[in-house]
Amino acid sequence: MKQRILAGMGIAATLAFLVGCGEITFSGLFKVNEPITFAQEGKSDQNGNWQNFRAPVSVVLPAGQFNAKATIGQSGNQKTIKMEVSNTNPATVVELKFDKNINIADNFTLTAAQLKQNFDLTGNIVTKVDRSPEQSGNEYCTVQQPQTVCRGIAESKGEETDPALEAVQAEIAKFPGGPGFNGPIPGPVPHTPVCNTIWVTRPGNMYVRFYYETTNRDITASFMQGVKNLGDFQGHASSTERVVTYQGPCY
Repeated sequence: MKQRILAGMGIAATLAFLVGCGEITFSGLFKVNEPITFAQEGKSDQNGNWQNFRAPVSVVLPAGQFNAKATIGQSGNQKTIKMEVSNTNPATVVELKFDKNINIADNFTLTAAQLKQNFDLTGNIVTKVDRSPEQSGNEYCTVQQPQTVCRGIAESKGEETDPALEAVQAEIAKFPGGPGFNGPIPGPVPHTPVCNTIWVTRPGNMYVRFYYETTNRDITASFMQGVKNLGDFQGHASSTERVVTYQGPCY
């Protein structure tokens, strides 16, 4: 198995997921050295429960060690770090927001002014990529194929009949065998077929070559107030992607 360690990846490669490529959730431990106050957009109801409204509110996280998740992503014109800390049941949820144009690399610092908080957030992300050996085989697929379908005029019009046939039958009804009608009584007028090409979906098989790429990310982040370390979060995220290197036609 090949392994690539991307410790100095650069902005675009390290945190491409912050620019519309989905979210990444780190699971880990949040060690809070001193109570941390998070400024949030929201308000408390009469029971003290925080709700996501526009009025500002402060959420205080007490000292201790807690299981936590940090989800990094983007919402509208802002990047977000959503933290779920299991110090209570349900978990305490706080969200840090900053401008989408603020880039962070494998070693990052988000200032208090950028976060609109009373602390800076500094840390690093180390990424390791494991690639499996290439595999191959036949796989199920679907293929679109043309098919010609022909129907008579009457059939193609649903319940309607052939106007030419109706006219002949009306004439026969007027003069059944009388002198006003010359020649043999005609039989049914044959329907002229109407043909169309339609596309139908059929099952098939195709030959493919592929490998699996597993990306492991480890994050360490410190909540700093000047030289005072309020707390540290350490988390891990893993994802696996199937990468197709060749795909043959579907038969």
